[in-house]
Amino acid sequence: MKILGFNIGKEDAVTVESNQYQSFSSPFMRVGEGNLSLPYVNARQQVSGYIRFGVDNLYPQLINQLYYTSPLHGAIVDFKTNATIGGGYEIKTNSSITAIEKVDVYAFEKRIDLENLLDKITKDDILHNRVYFRLTFNSNNDLVRVNHIGAEKIRTSKDRNTYFICEDWTSQIDIETIYPYDRKVFQRECLYVYEKNCVGQDVYPLPSYTSAFNWAFLDGEMSYLQKSNILNAIFPSFAFMFPKKPQSEEEKANLKKTIESGKGARNGGKVLSFFANNADQLPKIEAIPTNNNDNLFQVTTESIDSKICQAHTIDPILMGIRVSGKLGSGSDIKQSYIIFEKNVIYPQRRKIEKIVNDLFKIAKIKATFTLNNYQIVNETIVELEGSGKKTTDALNSMSPLVATKVLEAMTENEVRALASLPPVDGGDKTRTQIASETITTTTTV
Repeated sequence: MKILGFNIGKEDAVTVESNQYQSFSSPFMRVGEGNLSLPYVNARQQVSGYIRFGVDNLYPQLINQLYYTSPLHGAIVDFKTNATIGGGYEIKTNSSITAIEKVDVYAFEKRIDLENLLDKITKDDILHNRVYFRLTFNSNNDLVRVNHIGAEKIRTSKDRNTYFICEDWTSQIDIETIYPYDRKVFQRECLYVYEKNCVGQDVYPLPSYTSAFNWAFLDGEMSYLQKSNILNAIFPSFAFMFPKKPQSEEEKANLKKTIESGKGARNGGKVLSFFANNADQLPKIEAIPTNNNDNLFQVTTESIDSKICQAHTIDPILMGIRVSGKLGSGSDIKQSYIIFEKNVIYPQRRKIEKIVNDLFKIAKIKATFTLNNYQIVNETIVELEGSGKKTTDALNSMSPLVATKVLEAMTENEVRALASLPPVDGGDKTRTQIASETITTTTTV
């Protein structure tokens, strides 16, 4: 039996065919079989000490693969990442710390390249629900090096007291054993582990959006289907079937010339003629049915978009997807983003802050890391409130003729304010004032 394109029941390393895909940290896999939302994890079966993650032990690699192959899924992950850390961060120190300790804070921030590290750990947490660092200490038990390790490279034992690192689990070469960080035990090298507990998952945590992985797979396959259809399909409109082969080069040339004379827009509406000594020698012309392969999967497009967005707990309107029956006004966007931010982004920020503050404590850095609030939805596109909203409601209640007269008596910036647009220079004059100034200038000249 096969699931995800790999054999079940074999504990040996599985060879993955990837001749049609570019190489990444591990070769991209052939996927499609089985339920991609439900990885096979058997905590009772250990191979060389670790629990396999997925039937082929490559489920984390599948998670990374779908990030690149599904346009919508990848865009949502990037959107979440930007919403989480896009506002930057602050490192607050206590006023009582010494100048040397302040230098240590700055040096540690630069040594671990915190700005770039934030992007990596945020995406790891969103994609895999787990984050890892290799920590290196000197003989004085001072943290001297922090290296981020991608979650796809990590496997663990059943009790999670031993972890295994491998750069390429498809080959399973050079598997390294490492132990989790324990502040009570000195270790020259150890692993910082952040793993979010998940319902029913005792070994490997799963991201909440795995329920949409089958849809994400279809999202990626649609573009590949269209590309293959264009490259491999045949698109002639008619088939000319002749009762005999041309007997000479001259007959071949005349036949080709006759057929070519009917092609193209300039020959549209013209009559195409064939001559023969009898009816049996006339060619038979049949219309070839139109190739409808380009319409395959199109009926599932809306379902793919909605299901992926549902799994990510994000309103499709925030990703630029217009939903039938909704206009997508500024107020809808603002309301959707507020709900998304409070339910998804705020908890995500707290997790990233905890991870970085854990590193600070391990490094004996006397500082607190916080992420700044970041409003992706700009206030200039949201619904007006207060007097602006009252004016809009009053205009909507007027007849078109009266409303037009009122708008003409308003300045350009007042009109722009009704549309939630920012003011412009020189926009504080009415049309009448502008017209009057134009007439005065013209007369003066």
